[in-house]
Amino acid sequence: MNVAVPAAFALVGACIEIITEALIIARPEWRERDVVDDLRVTALYAELGGESVCLLSYDICELSRGQAARLKHAVSQELDTTPPDRVHVFCSHTHSSSCENDHDMAFLESKSSQAARKARDAAERVQTVEFLRVDTGCKYAINRRTLDGPLGTWCLMQSQGCVDNGEFVDGTAWVRDRMGGYGATPDELAGISGPLPATRKNDPYLDLVLFPKADGGYAAGLVRFTAHAVICSAGYWRPNLGRDYPGQLCDRLGQEFGCPILFLQGPCGDHRPRHRAVGIEERDRIANGLAKELIDRRGALQAFPFDRLLNAAASVPCPLAEDFPLTPADAQEKIDQARERLSALPHGARYLKTRKELAERIAFLNHARLALSGRAYLAPDEIAQREARLDVSCVGFGNVHILSFPGELFSTVSMGLENDAAGPTVVASFADGVTGYLMPPEDRAEGGYERTWALFAPEAVAGLRGAAKEMLPPRPLIAFVER
Repeated sequence: MNVAVPAAFALVGACIEIITEALIIARPEWRERDVVDDLRVTALYAELGGESVCLLSYDICELSRGQAARLKHAVSQELDTTPPDRVHVFCSHTHSSSCENDHDMAFLESKSSQAARKARDAAERVQTVEFLRVDTGCKYAINRRTLDGPLGTWCLMQSQGCVDNGEFVDGTAWVRDRMGGYGATPDELAGISGPLPATRKNDPYLDLVLFPKADGGYAAGLVRFTAHAVICSAGYWRPNLGRDYPGQLCDRLGQEFGCPILFLQGPCGDHRPRHRAVGIEERDRIANGLAKELIDRRGALQAFPFDRLLNAAASVPCPLAEDFPLTPADAQEKIDQARERLSALPHGARYLKTRKELAERIAFLNHARLALSGRAYLAPDEIAQREARLDVSCVGFGNVHILSFPGELFSTVSMGLENDAAGPTVVASFADGVTGYLMPPEDRAEGGYERTWALFAPEAVAGLRGAAKEMLPPRPLIAFVER
């Protein structure tokens, strides 16, 4: 779908519905958790020239591709004139929501349909799209992977090793702790010296897209940032349900611009927030800081004509990793073999990197066994065929494009995609279902925690990137409009 309607008005609307109960119905024990702030689904509806799209953003850690398909179908039925392939669902990846895909789907379908219908009913005339990108440097997020070295590459997880001196996060203590878990002796651990910093290039961009109403004010907006939502993680702070920094960021921007704001998680597979603690105070420091970066620069918003509505998608064949086991029994046999090798290693610092590699292989095989046993990342027929088809989509509002990837995408996959595009390109991940980590070959070869949940072959990432690039309209002369 690529609809161009010169000198016409688009219609844009947005609506928010509370979905906290969708998790509590599925997991009644979560009623004992502290609800820091209610989880939401925010819907954005856009229509131009008789065609429409609907974007929905959920304060949920992740949705399986099967669950995403159910939600897209339910919303499509509610809207009647918007087919499922023009409905796109995104997750904020808040770690204070379910990480196990346990949701009451009937409740989510109902609330999603209501939000979409109300967004359509609230739609108002829009003739332009506004865009702002801010380079935040390393102030609010950091690439969490260390440089490859004698001990390999490490993922500095969440609040562990959060020493912020303005230059890097030193993960030496984290690495010692993990190596101890891999069977290293105290003498070996004493030989691990730092610093082990996370100094790789990060995705510093904070993107804002706004839809100004023809008669003043804003109909809707969306914001994108790249960093795991883990500051109030129920696994690192206290048992709770909450939206983490994306929720506070959207609330603050909603107050400023007077409209619902959707959050899109960037390619955060290798990124985390640059936080020095966990909890509400630190969540608000990050979220309010991000909001201020945009609000202080609102005078730099660029306006583009909303004269085109694009909805494109590609289904990319992605083979499973070469070492993906055939059956749960095959996985267990390979795990036993790796454990035997690990236990047989002599002591000595020279074997620390080998310990790490074997431990990561064991973790990968355990995760693959979960997928073989019904974990929703893969369907049975995909396992049998040893290939899945993953979807990449592009939604264009005039010359502003939202490029969406499934799974936990690495930022290195999407860097530079916008260089040849016809206008600003916002890259989002956790779109239309998850698939585990999507790592480029060079990162996968270096290892790290993410390798243990990377179920697809490295060449799959190149296919996804290539399909995404082909969907972006080539760069013409960009027409700006006076504000």
